[in-house]
Amino acid sequence: MKPTSVLAMSFALGIAACGSPPSGDAPAATNGLSAEDAPSSLPDADINASLDPLGAPPSPLAEAGSDPPRFVGRWAAEEGMCATAAWEFGAESLRTPAGSACRFTEVRQAPGGYDVAARCTAEGPEQDDVLEIRFAESARAMLFESQSIADTALVRCTP
Repeated sequence: MKPTSVLAMSFALGIAACGSPPSGDAPAATNGLSAEDAPSSLPDADINASLDPLGAPPSPLAEAGSDPPRFVGRWAAEEGMCATAAWEFGAESLRTPAGSACRFTEVRQAPGGYDVAARCTAEGPEQDDVLEIRFAESARAMLFESQSIADTALVRCTP
């Protein structure tokens, strides 16, 4: 394992250790969002067919004149993976190098980042999910947690 991978994993574990340990079968905290908060009337069509259509009207998620969320851009597990294995975060969607994809239904600012209600595919049919995106300023990293996609720490890819 490369030293940068060990560093990223150690950092992510260190951040995770800061929280209080879960007690019993208590559900994970999601800062007010739950999978039930996402609209249930979405079609079960192929999620990839609906991402970033050309000529699409402006999204109801984007406010006129607002800056895009801080997570928008290309991110990877380590800088050397940016060319071949980058995660693509848009204001309304996510695509991972492993082929998972999400459509965002609501983006809420939360302490240290964002909570995103989404509809995701990851080696199976589409499902509702809540993505927790947090920023680790000291490591210039973004921490990603999800029910359907593996949790990870990512660094921003430079253009």
